[in-house]
Amino acid sequence: MATDVRVDPEAGPVPATDAIVLETKLTRPRVRPQHVARSALIAELRAAGTTRLTLVAAPPGYGKTTLLAELAADGEPAVAWLSLDEDDNDPARFFGYLVAALRRSEPDIGDRALAALRAPGAELVGLVVPMLLNDLAALDRELVLVLDDYYLVTNPDVHRALVHVIERMPASLRIVVATREDPPFPLARWRARGELVEIRAGDLRFTADEASAFLVDALGLDISAADVERLRDRTEGWPAALYLAALSLRGRPDAGAIVERFAGDDRYVVDYLTTEVLARQPPDLRSFLVRTSILKRFSGALCDAVTGRTDSAALLAELEHTNLLVVPLDTTREWYRYHHLFRELLQYELAATDRDAVPELHRRASAWDREAGLIVDALGHAIAAGDVEAAAELLATHYGDFVEQGQLATVIRWVEALPEAAAGEDWQLCFAAGVAFAHAGRFDEAEQWLDRARRAPPLVRGGQEPAGPLDALSSYLRLLRGDIGGTVAYGRLALAAPAATEPMWALAPQMVLAPGLWWAGEAGEARVVLETATRTAQAAGIHATVVYALGIRAAIALDEQDDATAGALAGQAIELMHRTGLDDHPWAAMAHVVHGTLLARRGDVAAAAEEVEHGLALGEWLRAWQLIAFASLALAEIRNLQHDAATTRRLLARVREILTSVPDPGDGFDRLERTEKALRVRASRDRSARGGPFWELSQRELEVLRLLPSGLSQREVAAELYVSFNTIRTHTKAIFNKLGVASRGEAVERAQQLGLL
Repeated sequence: MATDVRVDPEAGPVPATDAIVLETKLTRPRVRPQHVARSALIAELRAAGTTRLTLVAAPPGYGKTTLLAELAADGEPAVAWLSLDEDDNDPARFFGYLVAALRRSEPDIGDRALAALRAPGAELVGLVVPMLLNDLAALDRELVLVLDDYYLVTNPDVHRALVHVIERMPASLRIVVATREDPPFPLARWRARGELVEIRAGDLRFTADEASAFLVDALGLDISAADVERLRDRTEGWPAALYLAALSLRGRPDAGAIVERFAGDDRYVVDYLTTEVLARQPPDLRSFLVRTSILKRFSGALCDAVTGRTDSAALLAELEHTNLLVVPLDTTREWYRYHHLFRELLQYELAATDRDAVPELHRRASAWDREAGLIVDALGHAIAAGDVEAAAELLATHYGDFVEQGQLATVIRWVEALPEAAAGEDWQLCFAAGVAFAHAGRFDEAEQWLDRARRAPPLVRGGQEPAGPLDALSSYLRLLRGDIGGTVAYGRLALAAPAATEPMWALAPQMVLAPGLWWAGEAGEARVVLETATRTAQAAGIHATVVYALGIRAAIALDEQDDATAGALAGQAIELMHRTGLDDHPWAAMAHVVHGTLLARRGDVAAAAEEVEHGLALGEWLRAWQLIAFASLALAEIRNLQHDAATTRRLLARVREILTSVPDPGDGFDRLERTEKALRVRASRDRSARGGPFWELSQRELEVLRLLPSGLSQREVAAELYVSFNTIRTHTKAIFNKLGVASRGEAVERAQQLGLL
């Protein structure tokens, strides 16, 4: 149902509205002037060049990010940086940002992977990751990819795809993961193979010399060596605890007494942050810190909106200058975040002291983010505020952008975060959920949301009435489930509904009705629908839909033996997909298949096979049974030309299995039988020319086949032909395999269809 693909070539497959977020996520943290060089650890990181993964795992406050920022600051090797957050649990979003991070150092990396990621339901391990790995293999210099805060990623699909990358990446790439806890990777296997370097809390603790350099030299505290050593012992070298102690010691004449009272365990540090760090701040500043803790990242303008102040930008600059646990996120000092440990404390304090204000703070943040175009953040704050109406409005308005970028998990997460009763009152919200679940292959859930949408009040949203979109979604689900009759019936209802002014709504009915009409034997009507859709999509600049429509029009021309028209239409689609980077978009599949078929007819069989296989892979990714069947038949003809009998039979058998599994495949069986007949005739010609059969039955197998309808047992057939029982069993098995059947009755039926009986 997604009809548009728009992408920022520099940013990758994330909505253009995420430009601010993208910048902050890809900017490595600055090394502060008070930084203590960790020379030994940096040397260990540099020596890890032959390992697959470097894991920096420790609780918060151990300086993981700071250590890696020091590594990146030298510029050699080149470091690509990605800071992760909870929203990156969408596989398409995660890999979109990952590629964008790599492109900061290697701009030519990932073009095909980005194009593939744009399509809803992108298959990571099977398609996207191999494309990325092919590009990485061409690297001519060492590149380090840092994934910071990986503990926030919990999606198994992301873990599985990243493991696939790590196990197959070239030696020129190194991946460094900073996390609070071990990710679900095969660490034991990599460790045993010497492919894993680990830096853990014990390695990150400050030594005595580092503690002294930090407290005395970097922070300028006037304390004795004995006090430094006592602090290090009490904190066990935990950098965050040492830093917090330093904040409380500034300007205090009783440093020794404070050191004596200081304990460095987790519970104490939380209490200490509250009583010493927060309590010592002026009430106005303390309120600012606590209230802005709801924000993952913040700017002066955003903080003004949340707190009602007008001086937040200056205040943030002062907080950074005084080192109050504020981390800059960009090179212009506009965006910041709190140190994770500090933010957790501030959020705890907010819940304890001003819980009633939390929903309003989130509402303000959501409104500002919406105006700034930061839809992911806006929706997250709306949900956190319990503002169901605002969240539903945001989701209903913007879901299409995320579906078109392949970020189905994001849309589904938002839908599932809303109360079901509230969602059921908004047909467009239910429709959005149905589209996302349908593209994700979760058809039953998509049907449930469609049913809720039909029961919801029929409000006009964005100038669009529900009848057309809901019938179009019904048609799409019928198509996915293999019900050609239902596809056509609902598609015609959708097309007959009040016309939509927005191209996305206008094109959806046409895009699902056309393939249904084509396989329902209504090619003429399908052609008219597709010609209209092509003009609409071209005028709107919706390139993926243009490629899709041209591809099906080319396939219809191919069916009608009009190779010239098929070639012209496929050529237009190919040229457009090359120009717009859509070669690996699933909607380009049909154009690839038609182009490959025409190449085969011109004698370029090897190139033909590559093109059709490409289209077939895209069809598999799209879960489009109709496309898979069409491409498999085309590939069977090519394998026949390549004298690959076994693959030819498997492809034909697979098509039969697909057609048998769906309720109404339209003219699918006719297509299969035409292909089988054409291959049988061609094989017969090949036998005459070369003196031997190709993929059809041998003479002895034909003799056995002719006795199968007789009702004779296999032993009786053996006696009739004067051969052993085992020989008959072997011939019968070969017959079943070649005909793509599993029983004697099916073999007889298939043989009759093929004219062999």
